[in-house]
Amino acid sequence: MTTATITPETEVQEDHIYALTELEIQADESCAEEFGPSRLQRGLGLLFFFMVIVFFSWMFSSMESYLTDASKMPMSALIIQGEREYVSDDDIRTVLLQKPAIENYFSVNVDDIQEKIESLPWVYHASVRKSWPDLLRVYIQEQPVVAVWNDSQLLNEDGIVFDADVNMAPISLVKLYSPNDRIKQTLAKYNEFNGLLQLNNYQIITMTMNLRNAITVVLSNGIMLRLGREDAISRIQRYIDYVAVLDKEKIAYIDLRYDTGFSVGWKNDNKE
Repeated sequence: MTTATITPETEVQEDHIYALTELEIQADESCAEEFGPSRLQRGLGLLFFFMVIVFFSWMFSSMESYLTDASKMPMSALIIQGEREYVSDDDIRTVLLQKPAIENYFSVNVDDIQEKIESLPWVYHASVRKSWPDLLRVYIQEQPVVAVWNDSQLLNEDGIVFDADVNMAPISLVKLYSPNDRIKQTLAKYNEFNGLLQLNNYQIITMTMNLRNAITVVLSNGIMLRLGREDAISRIQRYIDYVAVLDKEKIAYIDLRYDTGFSVGWKNDNKE
């Protein structure tokens, strides 16, 4: 009789299951050890980062408040440079003392100051710079004035009219008269005529261009030249060539509005 040995399969399977379950438990514990502290560290890192941002924001805000405080590091020194005849130191100080044009080194706006200084009538250009720790440098270029315009304004060399006290201008300035839409045209004609006349020791004291563009010039010797609208340069040259034979002290005007020749108006009578 053969004796069969029965293998306890159930017991083996249970051992196998038990071993697998144990591995699963160990794996779960391993995952808990791996991920648990990592999440905590990440959370602490984010909190630290947030606190750093808050700290630097506070520090920046405090620093900005300190630096822009007018009582801290005030601008207390001023240097004004540039040749000036019409713009006084007091004019510049008045602009600088206007609030909030100037406060302290960090808050002062040099562009704003420059704009305000250039709004002064006699200022053509201004340059403003600040130097550490409390110095403001201002360079002034005055208007390159060349003429009195229509008796009420002044004209600079760029053909720009500006409002300033005409009585402060040099009395030697030429007086130009013309409609306001012919400013640059009138100035260009004056420069052209005056260049030729000065070469021959004549000087223009007034020049008028009317609505029809007809030009009249008065010289420093008191003689009026009626030049008309065309060929003004050739007509001025005609005056230069022939006036030497005339008694200039008796001449009121010379009318050069002819193709050739001219007519003369005498002082104190109506003869020509």
